[in-house]
Amino acid sequence: MNAVTNQPMRRIVIVGGGTSGWMSAAMMSRVLKSPDCQITVIEPPGPRGIGVGEASIPSLVSLLKTLNVSEADMMQRCEATYKLGIQFCDWVRPEHNNWHPFGVCGARIDGRDLFPFWLAEQKRSGLKKPYHSYSLHWAAALAEKSPHSFTAQSPIAQTQSYAFHFNAEALASWLRDQALATGVTEVAGFVNHTLLNDAGDVSAVVLASGEVIQGDFFVDCSGFQSVLMHKALNDPFNDWGSQLLCDRAVAFKTPGKRVIPPYTKSQAMPAGWMWNIPLANHVGLGYVYSSRFVTDDEAWSQLQAATSDIADTQATPRFLKMRVGRQTHFWRSNVLAIGLSAGFLEPLESSGIHLSQIGIEQFLKHYPQGADWSAVRDHYNSRMALIYDEVRDFVQLHYALSERVDTAFWIAAREAKLSPTLTRRLEMYDDAGTLDLLEPHAFPETSYYHLLTGSGRLPRRASALALSVDSVQIQSILSAIEQQNGQALRDLPLHEEILNRIHTPLAKAS
Repeated sequence: MNAVTNQPMRRIVIVGGGTSGWMSAAMMSRVLKSPDCQITVIEPPGPRGIGVGEASIPSLVSLLKTLNVSEADMMQRCEATYKLGIQFCDWVRPEHNNWHPFGVCGARIDGRDLFPFWLAEQKRSGLKKPYHSYSLHWAAALAEKSPHSFTAQSPIAQTQSYAFHFNAEALASWLRDQALATGVTEVAGFVNHTLLNDAGDVSAVVLASGEVIQGDFFVDCSGFQSVLMHKALNDPFNDWGSQLLCDRAVAFKTPGKRVIPPYTKSQAMPAGWMWNIPLANHVGLGYVYSSRFVTDDEAWSQLQAATSDIADTQATPRFLKMRVGRQTHFWRSNVLAIGLSAGFLEPLESSGIHLSQIGIEQFLKHYPQGADWSAVRDHYNSRMALIYDEVRDFVQLHYALSERVDTAFWIAAREAKLSPTLTRRLEMYDDAGTLDLLEPHAFPETSYYHLLTGSGRLPRRASALALSVDSVQIQSILSAIEQQNGQALRDLPLHEEILNRIHTPLAKAS
């Protein structure tokens, strides 16, 4: 598998376009600026996505910085709106909402999250205000505010701790334009079969037209088909269907609403959950469900019933089959898998584009200059496996914290076996309120604290270190956070106001 006769990567061939393919091309073309490096994208004809609405986490802001492009330009092209977090409706139990806002919750104290100090005060004096109530992002989402201020740089903008809702098909097209502008070559066609050399590396792909595209290095962005990593190189796929039960989705879009909330809504459903993603001109609606507990027709009926008051249920549904899990390797021989060809988790925490972006960034960070890639490749595979596995655990944690017993799906989803890592993490949290060795490219400890406290799961005791801080001092800090958040909130315009400024030029030009 690990040939040592690797050649310099002068010809990089990306198989598959879409968001992951064109993101790979755009990022690689800006980092690998050598005139000796030619990047080619082979994209099948047809749409680049389902176009019903997708969301990101804050890492997409850093992608715009990497590409040195205008945030407003991307938003205009992609129907984008801002996202400050996710609201989970009825996940824990009916009529119960909990939140996952982005960013730091309140403030960090001596380099530590606010949580242990909040917990100490909750245990010691019966503090009633929930942990998330100290989050500026939560307050801004609830007040339907923008992450940007008109007058000065807001704390949210300064920390780049906001994200976007967007039309995924439009985002792929926009990324394509960014890549082509830097010299990337595009070839239209379907890959018919793959040619391997004597060392077991991919030497070329043959298109349905008969055209042969040779390369030194290949990036597999072919989606669930994984035509290079899985089919050509026979890399084993790790199926996570026993941990994450949802394997289908049905989606459609409806005309947009006048007031656009700056957050994603996730609504619990009988056999999964429904997303509500507000775009500038449309609302993307979808139902992620388990085929073990509901048929496609039943799922579509349930989605129509749940959206009858806000959506045009005469719309044509788009059904998707999802392969949940990941490849054993992300980089094998001279093939790198990015996007769906590398792995997939249901879009509950909008991690898909993030994982593609991290996969490309980590590859470019360790881009091999020598003839032997084996050490770099092994490190990359270990790192990416850790990131994917931890994101899987975080997504599964949402189900594990549910108390619902009203349908067979929710009972089965809650009782699905947890990984040893997540089991150990929860034991440490329950005992002492600590979370050990989190991967920084997955989800931070603040995200876990929001999820756990929002479900009502609190540690048995507060840490001795937090309890050693005087109660009056903690109360003073909490009060100061509320005052600072209040001032920041007053300075933020409504989400609708800033979207009008961004999207009005687009409306005039059309």
